[in-house]
Amino acid sequence: MKLAKFSVIFVLFIILVSTVTGGAAEKPQSFKFGTIPVLQSLPLFVASEKGFFKEQGLNVEIVLFNSAMEKDIAFTSGQIAGYFGDIMTPMVLAANGTKIRMAATSFNTTADQRMFAVLASPKAKDQEPAAIARSGIATGSNTITEYLIIRLLAAKKIPRESIKLVDIKSIPIRLQMLLSGQIPAALLPEPLATLAETKGAKAIVDDRGYGISATVLAFNTDFLISNPAVVKSFFAAVDKASDYINKHPDEVRGIMNKACKVPEALRRSFPIPRFPKLTVPAETQVMDVYRWLRGKKIIKSDLVYKDLVADGYIR
Repeated sequence: MKLAKFSVIFVLFIILVSTVTGGAAEKPQSFKFGTIPVLQSLPLFVASEKGFFKEQGLNVEIVLFNSAMEKDIAFTSGQIAGYFGDIMTPMVLAANGTKIRMAATSFNTTADQRMFAVLASPKAKDQEPAAIARSGIATGSNTITEYLIIRLLAAKKIPRESIKLVDIKSIPIRLQMLLSGQIPAALLPEPLATLAETKGAKAIVDDRGYGISATVLAFNTDFLISNPAVVKSFFAAVDKASDYINKHPDEVRGIMNKACKVPEALRRSFPIPRFPKLTVPAETQVMDVYRWLRGKKIIKSDLVYKDLVADGYIR
C-alpha cells in the first residue's frame, strides 16, 4: 500500500516538474526556411552545418532554391515559414496581399566590401560610365538589380533618361554575353563580378560604401506572431554563425564553396565575406525602395514602414 502511494506521489511530481520546465523531452521547434545559393546567405548554411540552430532548440531545414521565383512560390504556397532574399521582393508580395514581414537585415555592403558591380565588356571600346550607360547595361528588369543600377549611376551624375537597360534575367547568360562582347555592360553579383574581372571585364561602378544592397530575413506574419521566441532563437543562431564566419573564415570556405556555388577558379582565393550582427531593416532604405517601386507602378497600394517590417525579434 505504501509503495502504491509512493508511486502515485512520484508520478504527480514528475508531471509537476514537466509542467514547470516545459518538459525535458520536448521536441525542438521544426520549420523550413528558404534561400538561394548566394554569398550573403552563408550564415544560414554555417548555422545549419555547425549545429547552431539545434543549440537554440530548433530543427531548421534550410531549403535551397535555384531561383528567387521558385522561392517566392514556395513561400506564398506555405511550403516554407520564411526566407532569405533582397529587400524588394517582400514588399511586392506584401502589396499583393501575402502575409510577409521583413524582420532582420542580414547583410549590406561596406566601404571595402562590394556585392554588386556594373562591368564593361572586355570588348567595349569606350568604358567610361556615361558611355556605357548609353550603350546598354544588362540586368533583370523590375528587380533589385535595376534599382541598384539607377542609384549607383545617379551617384555618378548620370540621370535615368541617359541609361539604356537590356533585360537579361539569367545571370549566367548575362555573364557569357558580357565576356563575348554581345552586350557592352552588365550588372553582376559577387563572386561572378570578380570572375568577370579575371577575364578582362572592367568594373565601372560598384556598391561599396553606398549601403543600398541589403539582404533580409523575412517570415510569414502569422508565424512571427505565433512564434516570437522561435524567431528570436533563429536569429540568435544566425548571429552566432556570422560571428563564427568572421573569426574562422578559413574553416567555412568549404561550406561557402559548396553551398554558395563559388566558381572553381575562385574557390581558393575569393575573400570570405564579413557579416554584421542582424539589425532591423532601416526605414530610410526600405522606404526608398518602396517609393521606387511605386514610381514604376510595380506597387500600386499605399504602404507604410510598419506594413513591411516587423520589429522586436532580434535579441
